[in-house]
Amino acid sequence: MTNKQKYKEFCKKELDIPIFSKYWWLDAVCGEDNWDVLLYEKGGQIWASFLYYMQKNQIAMPKLTQTMGIYIKYPANQKYYKKLSWEKEIIFYFVDNLPKVDSFVQNFHYDFTNWLPFYWKGFTQNTRYTYVIENITLENLENNLETDIRRRRRKADKLGVKVIESNNIKNFYKINSMTFQRQNMKIPYSFEFLKKLYENCRDNNAVKIYFAKDSKDNIVAVNFLVYDNSTVYYLMGGIDPSFKDLGGMDMILHKSIKFAIESGRKFDFEGSMIESIEKYFRSFGAVQKRYFTISKTNSKFLRLKTALKDVVKAIVR
Repeated sequence: MTNKQKYKEFCKKELDIPIFSKYWWLDAVCGEDNWDVLLYEKGGQIWASFLYYMQKNQIAMPKLTQTMGIYIKYPANQKYYKKLSWEKEIIFYFVDNLPKVDSFVQNFHYDFTNWLPFYWKGFTQNTRYTYVIENITLENLENNLETDIRRRRRKADKLGVKVIESNNIKNFYKINSMTFQRQNMKIPYSFEFLKKLYENCRDNNAVKIYFAKDSKDNIVAVNFLVYDNSTVYYLMGGIDPSFKDLGGMDMILHKSIKFAIESGRKFDFEGSMIESIEKYFRSFGAVQKRYFTISKTNSKFLRLKTALKDVVKAIVR
């Protein structure tokens, strides 16, 4: 069996593997031939996996994929000292067996906290943040909401805004595109790309789409959720700017978080480094989680290019 074939069987057994590391997710966002996996095997079993997406001799993050990185299993009753030694052994093995590329960039799940072995191998890291709601009841959710969220939800309810579940991917894409149009940006993925991702998620019972509609049945806001055994992720959303003051997104996100709580899962907003969006996510009572972007540039040309960009940024500031 190839590593990819072994990994597909591994995914079927290891139910805690995040959705962004499922083989069928990677088939959709990377293309079946554009991703691969390293496996750490010992004693006749797989103990760890390291996924990567190849793009023009660079290992990069695929579209709409929050994290990839390393998934590690630990022997039973392992002491903390041994746990760190185990992680070092596995990470060193993976780094030594990665393909030779011009550059490497990957986001790691927030559960991965020990990037020190990467540092010893010449990698660098930037800390990023996501916001997560976990271990609360619906009552606690209401108590944790900021006043503005409660006020806008009450207003939306009085105006007849309703949240429904839908499978109309075309209408979702239409409203989602408006978010980018409003910022004079081109949407970074095609409808065909999104349709393939939706179908793969649907076939694996891992997606929900919510629409908020006004009293005249206009779609005012949308979101696209994906989920695995432990977590519901807010992957994408959008608001029709003609109805931006109706509170449709507040209604949708509240419904989404309720779904997560009622199904025994966490809710991950997928974070944002944009100040205004960070504040909005935080207003739902979410807790900050930090995760690593680990990188390394081997190409001298790319190192020079990055350095020049940094100089330009410093001058502009």
